Amino acid sequence: NVLIWSGEDDPADTLLPRLIAAGAERSRCYFVKGTRIGGELESFDPARDMAALEWTAHQIGGVKLLIVDPVVSAVAGDSHKNTEVRRALQPLVDLASRLDAAALGISHFSKGGAGADPASRVVGSIAFTAVARVVLVAAKVKPEDGDDNNDRRILARGKSNIGPDAGGFEYHIDQIEALPGIRASRVTWGKAVEGTARELLTDPDDISDDAAGDTTDLLRAELTADGWTDADA
Repeated sequence: NVLIWSGEDDPADTLLPRLIAAGAERSRCYFVKGTRIGGELESFDPARDMAALEWTAHQIGGVKLLIVDPVVSAVAGDSHKNTEVRRALQPLVDLASRLDAAALGISHFSKGGAGADPASRVVGSIAFTAVARVVLVAAKVKPEDGDDNNDRRILARGKSNIGPDAGGFEYHIDQIEALPGIRASRVTWGKAVEGTARELLTDPDDISDDAAGDTTDLLRAELTADGWTDADA
């Protein structure tokens, strides 16, 4: 059984159709929507309601996967501070251990930082990737055939403490009719690919051109500004 909490997508119109499109067994997918506090139903807060989630998991039984999306929601404090993130994620790690389940936290890349190690570009503290045993990173990449309409994406290992830490798979997104009148997206897997996540998810030529262009523009602006000094002055 799978327990899923998402603060970004609605289970009814997005998550469940996608799961059905992927071939999931609906009866084994459970969505966490809220928690009852003092008789009142409130929105589920991963940073506050982990004990209630554990009780629910035991009531369901056989939970082997716990998904938190986005994982930053499990942090009540400053998500950019290493110690606070580690402290906040530990209850999630402990819960997964007690359930003998895998915990999957989903996050996004920060803007900028192209060409850097993908695992280091996760939004917030580096502790998000440090705490995880395995980090998988996904991104849309430049098609090998040069066709910009070709939807080529890569899922690659950004880090692994329990196995190989390189390699991945190509995939693309298909739209299908999950249920009569209901369309949803699903992943279609492609070939295995070799290389590190940094190599697979970036285009060195584009990065070099962008960096060179930015540097040139910066220097030109500085050298043409009032008050600049000659090199031989």
